[in-house]
Amino acid sequence: MWKLPLFEACTSIIGSVDSHLVMVFQDSGKKAILPRGDQGNWVKRLQKSGVFEGKLGSLQFIRFAVKNSDQSALVIGLGTGSLLSEEKLRGVGGNVWTRLVSEKANTGVVYVDNLFQVKGAEFGLKNSRSIRAFAEGIILGAYQFKKYKSKEPVNSSYFGPSRFVFFTQNKKLKAELDFELRQVAAIGESVRVTRDWSNEPSNFGTPIYYAEQAKKLAEQNGLKCRILTEKDAEREKMGLFLGVGQGAEREGRILVVEYSPKSQKKTQTIALVGKGVTFDSGGISIKPSARMEDMKHDMTGAATVMGATLLAAKWKVRHRIISIMAFTENMPSGNAIQPGNVLTARNGKTVEVINTDAEGRLILADALDFVQDYKPDAVIDVATLTGAVSVALGKLCCGLLGNDDRLIQSILKASERSGERIWQLPLFDEYFDDLKSDCADMKNSANDSYGGTVRAAIFLKQFIRKGIRWAHLDIASTAYNLTHLSYYPKKGASGAYVRTLAQFISDFE
Repeated sequence: MWKLPLFEACTSIIGSVDSHLVMVFQDSGKKAILPRGDQGNWVKRLQKSGVFEGKLGSLQFIRFAVKNSDQSALVIGLGTGSLLSEEKLRGVGGNVWTRLVSEKANTGVVYVDNLFQVKGAEFGLKNSRSIRAFAEGIILGAYQFKKYKSKEPVNSSYFGPSRFVFFTQNKKLKAELDFELRQVAAIGESVRVTRDWSNEPSNFGTPIYYAEQAKKLAEQNGLKCRILTEKDAEREKMGLFLGVGQGAEREGRILVVEYSPKSQKKTQTIALVGKGVTFDSGGISIKPSARMEDMKHDMTGAATVMGATLLAAKWKVRHRIISIMAFTENMPSGNAIQPGNVLTARNGKTVEVINTDAEGRLILADALDFVQDYKPDAVIDVATLTGAVSVALGKLCCGLLGNDDRLIQSILKASERSGERIWQLPLFDEYFDDLKSDCADMKNSANDSYGGTVRAAIFLKQFIRKGIRWAHLDIASTAYNLTHLSYYPKKGASGAYVRTLAQFISDFE
């Protein structure tokens, strides 16, 4: 398996570096502000030739014709500093990674001081988090999934730059960068887990496979891991979870991963719940064949929960985390649930199954009831739950619904810090009227195209106990194949919302 690039902050450059990364602001007249030293000379020559003015996102690669040297420079435009944001810097970082890969660069040095000491204070970066955002863009862009390729080109040993040095002569800034870059390394490792899990083909990525992987990751990161079999689920009376998987030959698994902070001061318990349908055929209500291969990603909610738990643990957050990941398959067979069947949930409520392709909410309902036994201070579930969220919001953000305004605002604030967009949708109680059943306590679907995302959430709300703060993230439109951001893979799993959830847990009051 390929390794993520290493990041380090240094006050002196040790070892060989083949690529110099020079970031350049524009002044109010849209002309490049020349950095100090040799970097300024490089930019001046480019400016004179008319090929570079420092526009945001512009890249100019220079290869020096020096004997016995592979030295080069990548000059990077940041535009007007007053308009620069952390999210824009992440985008720049993603593009920088792609360009360095195309130029076969091996190492890079970023001249940090030039970004803080710029003529005209309004153009300089204000704090080390800006550098962190740039580094996040690089490490999130540094991902490929080639696990099952039998033949690679001759130069396949090259993946991309293996090391980035963030050079500064300011010792205080160096100490700040040490911390921020450690946080970034943890992001890279955790998001990779989420992306790898989501990209795994369903014939390999079975419920048992993810149970084994979770156990290994828990051991490596000081977490507790408990695995519930289907017999355990029967003892827990999880009729909805078992009903979804009864048409599959492979057994389901429920994973309970727990993080406990070393310090018990001001500790609260955050519960994360993830949908893990390792392949969703739709069951008897079978899906169309077009793009059905993407249904291996229907376990991305569980993968996101695993990644967020790992990241929060690596960050050593002060709160306890209980993460429930419910893995199963939704397959048609002689044993599969049928439209019109009635199932009994763990909490005793009965559900008439109108559409077997509305299976995610069934799995989550039992998992949500189960996790509330831990008496959490907040519960967030994450799921690729409805196609309707794509109709409502497209692929630029996911949907957020819940029963507590303060909790909702905390999640939105975390999403702003991470740059991962989230939009709140309404959750009026009247939406449940569409799910009333003639023969059971409720239906799992109204089986029409109206308000599908809200209806799915209002179904889940029926399994939230009084006094429990709860939020639901519908990530169906953002889990894979995102193309609008440079640091997301163009195909396959995005790994979105791992950072937001970890940030939320870190900031939770």
